[in-house]
Parts: sequence; structure tokens; C-alpha cells
Amino acid sequence: MAVTLVLARSAFLRTIRSRAVIGYGIGITLIVAALSLFGGDPSKVTLSIVSLCLLVVPLVTLVLVAMEYYNNREFTELMLAQPIGRGAYYWGQWVGNIAALAVVCEVPFTFTYAIWQNYDVAIVGTTALVLTLCFGALAYRIAVGQPDKAKGVGMTLLVWLYCAVFYDALLVSLMALLQEYPFERALLLLLAFNPIDAIRIAVLLHSDTAALLGITGAVLRDFFSSERSILVIAVIVSVWIAYPLIRGERIFRRCDF
Repeated sequence: MAVTLVLARSAFLRTIRSRAVIGYGIGITLIVAALSLFGGDPSKVTLSIVSLCLLVVPLVTLVLVAMEYYNNREFTELMLAQPIGRGAYYWGQWVGNIAALAVVCEVPFTFTYAIWQNYDVAIVGTTALVLTLCFGALAYRIAVGQPDKAKGVGMTLLVWLYCAVFYDALLVSLMALLQEYPFERALLLLLAFNPIDAIRIAVLLHSDTAALLGITGAVLRDFFSSERSILVIAVIVSVWIAYPLIRGERIFRRCDF
């Protein structure tokens, strides 16, 4: 545990000093400040910032976590030549990287809220944190399993395109093709195949914005109560975080560096 914490601290300091990560934090600050100034009603500002998080945070997290792993491959080889367990190194690096990204992502929301106080900082902050954890786990799993940097980064971009773009297009196509069949209950199963959609529905269920729930969200609200829906979504997102990390550790232990 002590070795893991030392490695996590080293990874945290290295990541948070990265120019790309600093630029990420500055960019979020400027965008949230603009939305706070010109967004109008607090509920609209909250939904606007959440919509921004659902697109930007997964993309940036996927790319930065993958690039951080590939850029430190020589350091990884050096550390694994020492009497350090692979499991300790694996978890230490992930915890440090994700902690740095979470801090850089959360500070702008807290800072701008302290000034303008016209959005729900709890919803926004929780959404950004869960997205960072989820897509940080996916990026780490991809990078560990794919030794080629170009292919690994390309795979992270494909994951983002699927979750942010292709999933909705697939959902609409399926509903158009199967409109004569009772397809609604199957939407609950499809919810498990996209963490962005699951998190978006959880936010909108919590904020009680029925008009923006979308197809899957409306079915979920009718099928369960809001409390049970949040529980189902929490389980789905937890699997999206835990499984890639556990699978990635098994692959990392067998990697030939």
C-alpha cells in the first residue's frame, strides 16, 4: 500500500504539471465562466454545463490518460526493473493520473460557482467526476492492452465516437426498424451499453427535467421510480469503471516489457 501511494503521488504531480492538463483546466474555466455570465436561468446553466461535460470530459480523459501511459513507457520499464509489484505500479499510476484529472476538472466548477453561484455545483461536479473515473478506466484498459501508441489513441477516439455519436444513431435506427414491436423494455438493456447515456439520464432524473430525458430516460422513469432508476444506473456505471480496471490489471501483469 505504501508503495502504491508513493507511485500515485509521483503520477499525480507529473500529470498535473502537464501543459495539456493545465490547458484542459483553463479551457473548462473559460467556458463555464461564459455560460455562467450569459446562460440566464440557473437550471438552464446547469444543463448546459452538464451537456458540455458529457461531450468534452470523456474525450479529453480518454486521450490524456492514454497519452500519459504511452509517454511514460520507458519510466514504466525502469520502475518494473526494481523490486516493485506490478499490481502496486498499475494502481498507483492510475490513481495518480485520475486524481490529477479530477482536481483539474473540479477546481474550475468550484471556482466559478464561488463567483457567480448560478448553477448546481453538486450535479455538475459529480457528473464530471464520474465521467473522469469511467473513461479514465476505459483509456487505461485500452493503453495497457494495446502496445502501439497510434492504434491505442485511435481506439480511444473510436470509444468516444461510439458513446457520443454512434450509440444515439444506432438507437434511433433500431426504433425505426422495430417500431411495430414492443421495443420499449429492450431500451433498458441498451442503457447498459453506453455510460454517457446512463449518466445523462441519471442527471436529468435527479433534476426532474422530463422533457429532456430522451427515449431511454422516459421508459426508465415509467418502469422504475426515480430512486430505483438512480440505483440501476449507479450499478451500470460502477461496472463500466470496475471491469476495465480489473481486466487491465490482469493484462498488465502478463505484459512483456
